[in-house]
Amino acid sequence: MKKIVFLIAFGILLSIFVAEIFLRLFKSETTLKFYDNPVFGSAFVPNQKGVFVTETKEYFSNVEINSQGWPDFEHSFEKPRDVYRILILGDSFVENLQVPFEKRFFRQLQDKLGNKFEIIAMGRGNTGTAQQYLMLKEYGLKYKPDLVIQMFLTANDVKNNSSVLQNDPYLPYFEIESNNSLKEISQIKRSNRKLSSLKEILKKCEITKIILFFRQKYLERKAISLSGGYPTDYHIYDSIYSADYQNSWELTKRLILETKRVTENSQAKYILVTLANNEQVNTKVQGEIFKKYPNLKNANPDFEKPDKILKEYCQEQKIDCFFMLPYFKDYIKNNPNETTHFFYDGHWSQTGTNLAALFLYQIISQN
Repeated sequence: MKKIVFLIAFGILLSIFVAEIFLRLFKSETTLKFYDNPVFGSAFVPNQKGVFVTETKEYFSNVEINSQGWPDFEHSFEKPRDVYRILILGDSFVENLQVPFEKRFFRQLQDKLGNKFEIIAMGRGNTGTAQQYLMLKEYGLKYKPDLVIQMFLTANDVKNNSSVLQNDPYLPYFEIESNNSLKEISQIKRSNRKLSSLKEILKKCEITKIILFFRQKYLERKAISLSGGYPTDYHIYDSIYSADYQNSWELTKRLILETKRVTENSQAKYILVTLANNEQVNTKVQGEIFKKYPNLKNANPDFEKPDKILKEYCQEQKIDCFFMLPYFKDYIKNNPNETTHFFYDGHWSQTGTNLAALFLYQIISQN
């Protein structure tokens, strides 16, 4: 009996081992390494080279990370004389890993503006206004920028700022206290979890990744069923917001104002730039989303609502805001066969990247 149990166990382990080797040989994935940043969550390990592959497999790119952990050139903290330094703050759209380095929007912007300007890109995926505020205070202001441009993605930045909506304990958040001040809610460190070392080893196994993938899909379907039949991200276009979304909007507005205050206190100018979301610009994407989530179509979403809210708030608080959405929509209207975003991934294609560079160049040139 013991021999039979041993042979069965050995067969199972051998099968897992063979499957692991097979999956590693034939699967392409991101090779970049990350670590728990104590300020804003997951960050790139500095001084590395790797390949970035999107989950949708629509693109891949070679990526180099500088000594400070950003996918950009090296920049000294000491600002060169007679140079106007611009810091661009944001999420994965500022990383712009979807295209080759020299074709990223901030590199194009650098080329257009010339040597009298220096562009520093400080982008990190899966961050919102809360985490970017901390990035600016801890890292960005060390570069002594003359101008801070915060790139705001209405598709998920509002959600990212809410501990309830984002539901990611490994990110820091804020809450508004009774005196209207911001109180930071510290993140949980992955390294402090029970059996964290073993879990990190298991996560590197391809079989574990497949199990976690299906687990994530199950949790997403469960969350969708609990949120009216479509993902939390798309509730940003609801005609009437839930209490959680409304609270997150109020927190987001407060964070924008605080980011502006911190920037101006460092003798720099602050500009907020809202990006154009894939589903806002491309009607084919809207059709695909409605087909997949009919409850969203029945809810009569207003795809321009988040931009309207921000426009009103910027006017109220005298914040310099610029909106990419009309610029992108005009381009698609005049070039109906072009695409500005990857269809499924949602990030800028090279066309969208080029448009973003031109848009920012016009803003800076005119101001």
